[in-house]
Amino acid sequence: MTDKLRFPARFDAGAFREDMAGTTPAGQSAGEIARRDYEANGVPLSDLRPCDPEGRDGTVLPQCLKLYVPPPVGRFGMVFRFVVANDAPRLDYLAFGVRHHPAGSNAPTVYEIAHRRLHG
Repeated sequence: MTDKLRFPARFDAGAFREDMAGTTPAGQSAGEIARRDYEANGVPLSDLRPCDPEGRDGTVLPQCLKLYVPPPVGRFGMVFRFVVANDAPRLDYLAFGVRHHPAGSNAPTVYEIAHRRLHG
């Protein structure tokens, strides 16, 4: 673990399993490595970026943060919801997937997956 500021991360096992089933072998490897690191050491603040509260793609992700997997500019991403529980900040996992697909693709992005989970 480094001396960087980190936030604890909580992963929903079912959602993560669903995301791993829907990605490529490269995505599975990157996602599993990232999850192990984030669960053991927390998510570095320096890797987090705010999600657009209202994205151009119609997603609505208030209080959500994203990171690129692998850092700093991987093609995959994770989205977390920032929460405060028991007076302590935490990141709750929402989604893993490809950040942006080629034009014409109908596959959901990580942001669309997160939006669906957040809003039902």
